[in-house]
Amino acid sequence: MNSNYNNDDDDYARMYTYVPGSTLVASIIIAVVLHYFFPVTILILFPYNLLGLLIVGFGIYLVFQSVRLLRSYNTTTEPGGNPSSLVTQCPYCYSRNPIYLGLLLIALGTAITLSSLSAFAAPVIFFVVVNTIVIPFEENRLQKIFGIEYERYKRSVRRWL
Repeated sequence: MNSNYNNDDDDYARMYTYVPGSTLVASIIIAVVLHYFFPVTILILFPYNLLGLLIVGFGIYLVFQSVRLLRSYNTTTEPGGNPSSLVTQCPYCYSRNPIYLGLLLIALGTAITLSSLSAFAAPVIFFVVVNTIVIPFEENRLQKIFGIEYERYKRSVRRWL
C-alpha cells in the first residue's frame, strides 16, 4: 500500500458512497415513469422482453459475487471506502468494475423487460453518471493507494468489459 495516500480525502469520499445505488434506483424509477406515462414505442415484443429478467438476474448475481469476493479479502465494498487490498481475481480479471457492470445489467434488463424506448433512459443515465463521476474518482483513489500495482492492473483489465 502506498503511504502517500491522504486520509483527509475521506470526507470528500463519503459523498460517493451512495451515488451508484441511488443513481440506479433513480434511473429505474425514471424509466418506469417514462414507460407508463410517456411510452415512446415498444421495441421488444412479449414474450421476448422477458429475457430482460435473465439479464437482471445475471446482474444481481454479478454484484453479489463481486461483493462477496471483496469481503473475503476484508476490503471495502463502498465507493468512498478505503480499500486494503487490490482484488484482481474473477470477476475482477475481466472488468475493473464488476459491481457497476452488474448494476448496469440490472438497469438494462429492466429496460428490456419494460421494452419501451423511453425505458432505455435508465441504463444510459446510470452509465453516464458512474462512468464520468464515480469511476474516475475511484481510479484516482486506487492509483494513490496502490501505485504501480494498480497501474499494471489498469493496463491489463478494461474498465467495463
